[in-house]
Amino acid sequence: MKADNYRVFPILFLAFTRVATGVAIGLAIPLYLIERGLNPVIIGFIISGTAMAYLFSPLIFRNVQKKLGVKPTIIISSLGFLFVQVILQFSKDPLLIYFLLILDGTFLGLFWPVLMSALSAISNSEEYRKNNFLKDKLMKKYSLAWNFGGIFSYALGFFILFYIENIQIMFLFALFFAIIGFSMALIIQEPSHSFDKEIIVPIDERIKAIPQREHISFPIYLPLFMIGIYGFLIGGMGLIYPIKSEILNFALFTNYLFFFLRMSTQTISISKSMDFKIKTTKKMIPISNLIIIFTLFLMGINQDLFIFAILFCAFGIFNSFYYTLAFKLIVFRNIANNTSKYSIYFETAIGIGFFFAPILCGFIAAVDANLAFFFLSLLSLLSLVIYLFSKNKIKTN
Repeated sequence: MKADNYRVFPILFLAFTRVATGVAIGLAIPLYLIERGLNPVIIGFIISGTAMAYLFSPLIFRNVQKKLGVKPTIIISSLGFLFVQVILQFSKDPLLIYFLLILDGTFLGLFWPVLMSALSAISNSEEYRKNNFLKDKLMKKYSLAWNFGGIFSYALGFFILFYIENIQIMFLFALFFAIIGFSMALIIQEPSHSFDKEIIVPIDERIKAIPQREHISFPIYLPLFMIGIYGFLIGGMGLIYPIKSEILNFALFTNYLFFFLRMSTQTISISKSMDFKIKTTKKMIPISNLIIIFTLFLMGINQDLFIFAILFCAFGIFNSFYYTLAFKLIVFRNIANNTSKYSIYFETAIGIGFFFAPILCGFIAAVDANLAFFFLSLLSLLSLVIYLFSKNKIKTN
């Protein structure tokens, strides 16, 4: 396949629009359900639908691309995303939303792995294989595309809701993003050959980078535990803060503003920390974890809007170190064993965190939203204790 003849921009737009769609409804749905007065327990179960389905869908549909090809599979998944958004324009019954989120997570299993296969095929073409600069440039473009999809969607929510305080409008923008995504699926090209190497792809909005090569050994449970905690904290925050925001009667747009700050600072922090050596990152984990513990505790007692903005920035910056270390350790293990199976473990671990977080936090928030923040703080403390007992098992040369 000639890379010069392959259109890369549809892949970039697909990544951008899919994350933008997910971010738009990912916050709009709990805010809408909170406005309707639903119990936090029910809301937690509903918003866990996408993560629950995505735990299994990549494995179930792993052979679909081989039978249908990249383009037909991407068209099917993008049409599925569009179908979900169209139905949400006509009905937002809680039970229907839960079903649609499960459907959305199911189609994700037909989307991210296949999109990665197309990207891998391009990077394995003759032009890219012989030029690491071009390959790195391609990966950076892809990382920026889908990270900015999330950042853009949060920023859009902030600006629109600042002038029009109606959460329904975010469902319209999600539909708009889904339409663009489906349009891009129609013009994506079929790679002339496939490449089986997997690239880690998230449910939530994370940045990709190539870590430095170091000789390293570690128990596999440690990075999986760390990334699971990372997913749990973010998943829990996505439910707890909107509930507390409603209790404090904050303006609707502040939800999107604060999550925009969290994601922007996290993206910058991850991109910078990916350049650190493992030894440096190991030393940063206890410090960053203590700050996260303190930040989550303050979120539980704070009622000031400006302080929340600072706390969300701190959360985005320092929670990123768990992701960075876990990601690099998994990549090193893949390289050492010439496999990609640990990437699947990585995605499963973070998916488990995203799945259980809104459910457990929903039960706690039904009693008191502040208690849910304290619970996340205690969970961070527990993870710090486990890390301190295990960190010496991460050995670098």
